[in-house]
Amino acid sequence: MPAMKTDPVELTLFLAQNVVDQPALVRASRRGPTVIVRVGPGEEGRFIGRQGRVIQAIRILVRAASDPRERVNVDLDAPRKG
Repeated sequence: MPAMKTDPVELTLFLAQNVVDQPALVRASRRGPTVIVRVGPGEEGRFIGRQGRVIQAIRILVRAASDPRERVNVDLDAPRKG
């Protein structure tokens, strides 16, 4: 049975929406090999998790479900201060 391919953006969006308090504010887009995630104000910590465990788990799941020939990464698009 061939491996099922999953869209990395859709999977990342689904996972991110399930770890934050305001899932309607989550956005995910693709920029080259990277999936960029935006979350609602003050939700960055929930998405990253303690010691980065949540975002690391999301990265592992997205890479495992993606095409093995492409190296997909997931990053948080944090608002700039200043």
